[in-house]
Amino acid sequence: MIKGDISYLLTLLFQRIMEDREVRDEWREANMVPIFKNGSRGEAYNYRPVSLTSQISKVFESIIRDEVVSFFERYGVIKETQQCFRKGKSCLTNLLVFLDRITRCIDKGGSMDVVFLDLAKAFE
Repeated sequence: MIKGDISYLLTLLFQRIMEDREVRDEWREANMVPIFKNGSRGEAYNYRPVSLTSQISKVFESIIRDEVVSFFERYGVIKETQQCFRKGKSCLTNLLVFLDRITRCIDKGGSMDVVFLDLAKAFE
């Protein structure tokens, strides 16, 4: 009963937002919290920032994301080689596809050049 009431109210709220084309300021705000990665706890670069946002905005964001991805997949905007951020696919499946391609190339007597980039610090 409560689940139905909440989903009905959220639907009305989301419809209103879509009609007004405006998102409440409170939904755009986030509390930044440092999460410890590794190393010395006294060094700032050993923490990564995580933004805590409203649960309602996360639900709304998830609905919008699913619709956008569905549109992109339906009209072939996203290539099949795009693995991450898609349902049923992940960085792991991307690595497995990569490993399969390299293995097939080596089995056929070919060679392959690979360039690896470490982007770990790119987002800090």
